[in-house]
Amino acid sequence: MVYHGGMVRWWWLPLCLGVLLTAQGNRPRFEDYPASPLWAGPNAPIKLTSRAERMFRTRLSEASRQPPDFAGHFRFAGWGCGSVCAAGAIIDLTTGIVYQPPMGGRGTGWERWMYCGGVVDGPFVEYRPDSRLVLTRCQGAGDAAKQDLRYFVWEGTHFKPILHVTEDKRHSGFRSKD
Repeated sequence: MVYHGGMVRWWWLPLCLGVLLTAQGNRPRFEDYPASPLWAGPNAPIKLTSRAERMFRTRLSEASRQPPDFAGHFRFAGWGCGSVCAAGAIIDLTTGIVYQPPMGGRGTGWERWMYCGGVVDGPFVEYRPDSRLVLTRCQGAGDAAKQDLRYFVWEGTHFKPILHVTEDKRHSGFRSKD
């Protein structure tokens, strides 16, 4: 409590509580963002409507024939874009529409599909068939000792950011593979 002129000020309580919960690892969980039941129908033909989509025709077409692995009726198609780079797309298996990954680029070519890079502790992306939550790991901007964890929730046609945490890999159990 902070006393000021006989008044108790509680403005700091939400701030301290937020810091405490984050410090304790109270982060979004896959269970907190359930998805519709898994798609069991026939997958719709993929719709490759842009030049950027057609650049990855083979990878997207192959993924579109697989069962859902994200948010009930979506398939996360992933591919590499260099030695420490991740790219991919989200395919709606009910419609065949292709969507950008979280943090996808703005370009009209391969950069549209890139979402993370650098050396990270763990996979670049985590998701589940029964959840709308996605976690990405990217190397911290300008600091190889840090990694950015970004949590997104799928809103049907796009990702909504919900939390960004920067971790020091030296204190999170990170081990470099030499």
